[in-house]
This record gives sequence, structure tokens and C-alpha cells, in this order.
Amino acid sequence: MPIFSYECKDCATPFQTLVRSGDEPACPSCGSHHLDQQLSLVADPAKGAENAGQSMNCAGEPGQSCSMCPGMAA
Repeated sequence: MPIFSYECKDCATPFQTLVRSGDEPACPSCGSHHLDQQLSLVADPAKGAENAGQSMNCAGEPGQSCSMCPGMAA
């Protein structure tokens, strides 16, 4: 059951909703079924997501980096 983004043609309200097969979504503000489906971007999983629970602190000074930055470690 995917979540889709819409904008109502009648009241211009943007919204997202879960759409089940065979369902026709309606605007939560005015109840209209005159909707424009919006393009939704899907994010790729972050590289290094296996370290997502770790705190990432960088030196913050030019020419210096921490060991947590992939490809940037000195």
C-alpha cells in the first residue's frame, strides 16, 4: 500500500495519503476527488548506514577531518 502525494485542484491543499488498490483518494480539507498526483522522490539509503547509530563529529577546521568521514580520514 503506497503513500502518494496529491494537490487538490479545488482548494490547492497539498497532502499525502495511503492508497489501497481500488480506492479513490479525496482531499482531507474539502473532500474533492479532483486531484493532481505529485511527483514523489525516493531517497537512496545513505552510504554507511550501518554506522547510523554512531555520533558523527568532525574537526570543523580547514585541512582536518575525523575518522568517521568516509574517504576523508587523514
